[in-house]
Amino acid sequence: MRKKFPFNKLKLLEQKYSKYWWSPEEEEVYKKAVSNPFTNIVFTILSQNTSSKNTMRAYISLSKRIKITPENLSKLKEENVAEAIKPGGLHRIKAKRLINLAKTIIKEWKGDMSWVYRTPKNELRKYLVEINGIGDKTADVLLSSIYGKREAFVVDTHMRRIAIRLGLVTKNAKYGEIQDALTRFLPWKGMDNEERLAGLFWMLARNTCTARNPKCYECILSEICEYPHKNT
Repeated sequence: MRKKFPFNKLKLLEQKYSKYWWSPEEEEVYKKAVSNPFTNIVFTILSQNTSSKNTMRAYISLSKRIKITPENLSKLKEENVAEAIKPGGLHRIKAKRLINLAKTIIKEWKGDMSWVYRTPKNELRKYLVEINGIGDKTADVLLSSIYGKREAFVVDTHMRRIAIRLGLVTKNAKYGEIQDALTRFLPWKGMDNEERLAGLFWMLARNTCTARNPKCYECILSEICEYPHKNT
């Protein structure tokens, strides 16, 4: 029998994990960032291997230096970008990726990314992952901002871990398998805001279903989880 997120746990999900949500000011910065295809990708690259708070700090720091456009970013020296985004960690690697991204967008599309709204989802995904520094997760963040979380569910290390522990996929499952399994698992019809549902579930994975010493004793999904609860 296919597992589904227990509908009666939705309120608990909201009550328990909404405290980890960004402040209204940070939420406004995020919404503005993801409303533009280029800054959406920039924000997502900055989020790689770091916390949401550090991502926000790095993005705000960079946006104070320049208006974030392909043209402006491509003209900056790598060390200057790295210095601006240092709060996010891995700043030198990410600086190189960001400048490469900006130059690619200028070379291939003359700095204009409005084409993403006219390109079919699967075709767009193919274009995006061919750009150095953009993988499945980064591509899906942009796709989900256009098509919704249900149509392009974003899978990171936290989502992969909780999907395996819940028994939704095997340990060697590929990105697409995990994406499909989690999309089927979540109760999209139970919440009006797809972004909110996906975000709260991610917070459960990050803050409770941790890589080391998971807090199984407080997890709202422990009853359907297949992970051995050593600390209950």
